[in-house]
Amino acid sequence: MGKINEIRSNSLEFQQMVFEMLIIMNKLNRSEKIVMMSEAMRAADGYFTENRTVFVYKIKNKMVGYSVLKIEDQVCWLDWLYVDPGHQRKGIASKLFDHAEEITKKLGNDQLYIWVHPDNHRMLKFLKKKGYDVLNLIEVKKEKLQTNTSISILGNELQY
Repeated sequence: MGKINEIRSNSLEFQQMVFEMLIIMNKLNRSEKIVMMSEAMRAADGYFTENRTVFVYKIKNKMVGYSVLKIEDQVCWLDWLYVDPGHQRKGIASKLFDHAEEITKKLGNDQLYIWVHPDNHRMLKFLKKKGYDVLNLIEVKKEKLQTNTSISILGNELQY
């Protein structure tokens, strides 16, 4: 089957996965901006900083998913969780997520923190299955030029 490994340096294979993830995030954000490979290279480089750890899930030596953990003191954030669309619904995201929770516990914390886009319904459903159902942070921002969406949070109607 597959295996989770920590990687300590960037590679073309990893950059390709980041590129694919950025395209998906662009669609989620309803952006028409074209994602360039150079942007993925910079983003991937940014994952390899002092307080971040990158894990990949490999099947037959091929990267098919990754997670990026940001660790500050004993607080662990799941910065990114990505699984190649051709390998989704095979439990890989759960394995990467469970691994992040294990690391959190080893650090002496019982809480893994996750930022998730409110339109990322698949991730929200996934997190609910994992027992995450407590809203902790709300990001408030200025209106974009073309705001057409509103979202209700705790009885407050906000433009999104």
